[in-house]
Amino acid sequence: MDTASAKDQSPVTNADIWILATGGTIDKAYPRMLGGWAFEIAEPAAGSILDRVNLNDTYAVQSVCKKDSQEITSEDRQLLLESCAKARSSKILVTHGTDTLIET
Repeated sequence: MDTASAKDQSPVTNADIWILATGGTIDKAYPRMLGGWAFEIAEPAAGSILDRVNLNDTYAVQSVCKKDSQEITSEDRQLLLESCAKARSSKILVTHGTDTLIET
């Protein structure tokens, strides 16, 4: 798996599928120290999920932001749009929380 960092918004590799992660439930972690009552946005889960399946395509994962979807701003949406435009793949998958998916 190839991974582009959140700070490097220019994809550095060609991949069959380019995954842009914004956070949301799929990336939430519930630290045990907090008794499961709070969460933080962890590293994108898409790569570890796809590692478990027999996928014939290559993929790259890029973290655009790490936010609950209720915290996504217009600037984050613009960054997501720019990341889509820069992706070196015709197949783009965006992981996003459900609360503001329509707005994005």
